[in-house]
Amino acid sequence: MLIFAITGIAGLVVIRFIKLPYSLALVLLGFLLSLSIQAFHWDSGIRASNFQDLMLFVLLPVLIFEAAFVLDSKLLFKFLPNVLTLATIGLLVSTVLTAVLLFYGIGHPGFPFIAALITGAVVSATDPVAVVAQLKALKAPAELNVLIEGESLFNDATAIALFTILVSIGIGAAEPDVLSGLVQFLKIFFGGVLVGMLMGCMFAFALKLLTVNVPTLVLVSLVLAYGSFYIGEHFFHVSGIVAVLFAAIAFKSHGREALSPVEDDIHTIWESIGFIANVFVFVLLGLVVSVDMFTERWLAIGLAVIAATVARFIAVYSSTSLSRFTLGQTIDPRYPPIMIWGGLRGAVTIALVLSLPTELPYWWTIQSIGFGVVLFTLIVQATTNPLLVKKLQI
Repeated sequence: MLIFAITGIAGLVVIRFIKLPYSLALVLLGFLLSLSIQAFHWDSGIRASNFQDLMLFVLLPVLIFEAAFVLDSKLLFKFLPNVLTLATIGLLVSTVLTAVLLFYGIGHPGFPFIAALITGAVVSATDPVAVVAQLKALKAPAELNVLIEGESLFNDATAIALFTILVSIGIGAAEPDVLSGLVQFLKIFFGGVLVGMLMGCMFAFALKLLTVNVPTLVLVSLVLAYGSFYIGEHFFHVSGIVAVLFAAIAFKSHGREALSPVEDDIHTIWESIGFIANVFVFVLLGLVVSVDMFTERWLAIGLAVIAATVARFIAVYSSTSLSRFTLGQTIDPRYPPIMIWGGLRGAVTIALVLSLPTELPYWWTIQSIGFGVVLFTLIVQATTNPLLVKKLQI
């Protein structure tokens, strides 16, 4: 805890003097701290495999709930067809294209097609934290923010559900059949939607029985975030993350009357909780990433960066074109380039690669690729995205 606290505060000091995205500053400081620990031959006890439960069961529910809860609901529903097209068809296109390019690019018997598909799902999950902060600082249109945030939110839920099925196939717990895989995906995803909606509505109704104040609402929303995840995962065996996402949306929508007097305060508190969770995620990435990953898997990482970028380009443009046939809103033609280049990888990608079961013989390769793609998007895309926004005069 002390390591994370010190690194988080140091990150705030760094960005005060050096204009870096906060997430990138945290990763770099975590990595420097890791090198220092190794130089002095100290054993911090920090291992990538030690944090699977922390990432999946503690940090991810908070990050998903916070993102859904603070999002502008009116604009989200306005652009919902666009967002859903990007987060479903767009994600599947990105996953498959990335997998194909990686599978044939690596061309190694130790990296089968299922490994390429898992990698495709992992690196297709976007994280807009750094980009949205930049767009707000540049006073970009709220519509662009909602498109990027909304797509990422639903995209993450879809990617995690897909990842769960692909890993089950990888470890032999599920049959590698397309039809049964599709049925399983629909069950996991829409089962999570149902659980989340029911719990969100129940908790919104419960607000009428409580004395509504800020501490009560924070406690209720925290119980809802973790409760919907736990019940979805362990009782109904559906996607807990999807349940958390829809629980937040339903709770905010149906509890609006009780929430409105203190909504700004609740948003501020949840943004703080989300910020703390992001500090843990990005510092953890810096601490567990190793130089060996880049010296031994540099070719796979390079191929993945190219594959993910090409796949993202095709996914965004194909999805925005299809939105015309799904009752979607017309999107400003200047937005897709920002959505492509601003599609950073972050917390969810890190969480997924850290949760890979070590019985998969190729887990370390996927983890190295995931870390490499995250670092590329933070170092290259996040730092140059403001230039693209200005170039496009948004």
